[in-house]
Amino acid sequence: MTKSTTGTTGFAVRTKKAAVAVATALLSAAGMSTAAAGPVEDPQFLLVGGTVSGDVTVLRVEPSGGLTKVSQTPVGLGVMSLTLAPNGRHVYVSQAGEQRVTGYQIDYAGALRPIPGGAVEIGGGVPITSALSADGSLLFVAVGGVPGHVRTYAVDPSGALTQTASISVPGFSTIPMIRVDPDGRFLRFVSPFDSLISSFSIGPDGELTSIGAPVSGGALPVNPGYTPDSRFVYVSNELGGNISGYSIGPDGHLTPTPGSPYASALMPHGTVVTADGARVYVPVVAGGGVAGYSIGADGALAALPGSPYPAPPGSGPGTLVLSDDERHVYAADVLTTGITTRVHTYDVRPDGTLTLSTLPSVDTGTVLGDGPIMALTP
Repeated sequence: MTKSTTGTTGFAVRTKKAAVAVATALLSAAGMSTAAAGPVEDPQFLLVGGTVSGDVTVLRVEPSGGLTKVSQTPVGLGVMSLTLAPNGRHVYVSQAGEQRVTGYQIDYAGALRPIPGGAVEIGGGVPITSALSADGSLLFVAVGGVPGHVRTYAVDPSGALTQTASISVPGFSTIPMIRVDPDGRFLRFVSPFDSLISSFSIGPDGELTSIGAPVSGGALPVNPGYTPDSRFVYVSNELGGNISGYSIGPDGHLTPTPGSPYASALMPHGTVVTADGARVYVPVVAGGGVAGYSIGADGALAALPGSPYPAPPGSGPGTLVLSDDERHVYAADVLTTGITTRVHTYDVRPDGTLTLSTLPSVDTGTVLGDGPIMALTP
């Protein structure tokens, strides 16, 4: 869930200005003054996938930080990850049940529209998660199997995909999780059942090269999260009830941080790091809340006061997203006593501790969102 690089941020700003200019021209052509019509807004959306229901819900982020449901789109069974492009208007959805990855354009009303040429059929395995290169020109897809694979696709400016490379990852990699380091140099392949983390360097054309033997993770490692400076990566060990921290060397090799692994509540399920790299938040599904930690200069974690912070009764948060201003943490259920997934909002205090917001939880209508199935547009 890393932020865009400076170059891609500039592109997003130019895109936004162009959209505003076009909208303003249309209003003028209709005989309406911009003063009478009010400013044209570029809305921000939070996307949430449903693994069992096979759909994606789009929530509009209000100025208050509250969420309003605006659409729910069927996309195919087994949604396991949503990967947002740097332009904030394209999202790639992995559909394990359909053995397909599909790209969608997010329009300004929050509707999803398939990108021509943006769907690829995955044979010989099941697509689980995907990750984009820092500039958005390459899409990497983790394909589960024995062995697993990573397939590389070139991304056209329109969002269309063309396969360019593939590499196998030895082992029992049925539900692999992949992420690209924030600096764009390395890709991490986390194999939960093997408890291994494999590392690859990324070539200019997207070709992957192994940079050494895998390192050992904990029990069922999932969903790695990075500090924005690419110095540290944290991996939740879902069955171990703890979090492994690793320092990232100049050559991409991983070394455990002091004191790793760090205790958490039951079933940690991913990580999200603040923009200043000072804190990390972890959803704890069976613990029914969100754990928070400060990050030391050496990458070691220390629990924040009062952590973990409880979710509403009956909720099991499994995926987190930080708001742009980092005043809120949005937490989506992976398990719940209700049928459908809700998104809960936490307020972030100045010291980084969390409290449940007075903003209401929002029912997405999706069912069981497992994996990195939440994304926030710029």
